[in-house]
Amino acid sequence: MSQNDNALKRTFQRSRVFLPVIHPVDKQTALFSIKTAVESGADGIFLINQGMSTTQVLEFIPEVHLMYTSLWIGVNLLGTEPAEVIELIADLPINGIWSDNAGIDEFADVQPIGERFYKARQRTGWSGLYFGGIAFKYQREVPVPLLPDAAKKSAPWVDVITSSGPGTGFAASVEKAKLIRSGAGTHPLALASGVSPENIESFLPHVDAYLVASEIETTKYSGILLPDRTKLLADCIHAWEANHQ
Repeated sequence: MSQNDNALKRTFQRSRVFLPVIHPVDKQTALFSIKTAVESGADGIFLINQGMSTTQVLEFIPEVHLMYTSLWIGVNLLGTEPAEVIELIADLPINGIWSDNAGIDEFADVQPIGERFYKARQRTGWSGLYFGGIAFKYQREVPVPLLPDAAKKSAPWVDVITSSGPGTGFAASVEKAKLIRSGAGTHPLALASGVSPENIESFLPHVDAYLVASEIETTKYSGILLPDRTKLLADCIHAWEANHQ
């Protein structure tokens, strides 16, 4: 089960967290964008296996860690079940796992996929943050009235409940964020897809962490972060916390 309700805040020492998502089309581009994220004040990064293969991403992690020893590094390995990801990354300097589908069933009292992840975490001793997807783009749809139930059922199994808009580059509605928050209670909530400097203010009261790629890239999936937009988004996210302490 999840480590506890405050794992996100304890890890980053802040209540609003910005984690750019890097599409590593090649090493040179990925390193440029990682540098951009660091210099823009991001709290960490996620690397995703879109561009590089899963094997290439995992082989790249130690190189990134050597260059940025204090950088929080997460991975999203599309197509791999969360419990299997733990086995792949257990010996690497990886601080976070993000899965688009945590496999939580809002109708069920037993959660076998959540159990498998919990057992893998116990077996390997991995102590990072698990961002588990519910009502996520391109996954099984959750009926709108059941979003609070899905969040509540997810909370015991993931460290950060993670949702998205309907597709890459399309933001979730604020109402969706509010409904998930109503079920999540104080449990950390992350949002991916379509988050931008232009719409961030409407989400900040409800969402703790932001996993952002397309709205700060030159073009969708280019893997090239725009320094100005990346810094602007980081500043907006962190300024909200400074103004609401």
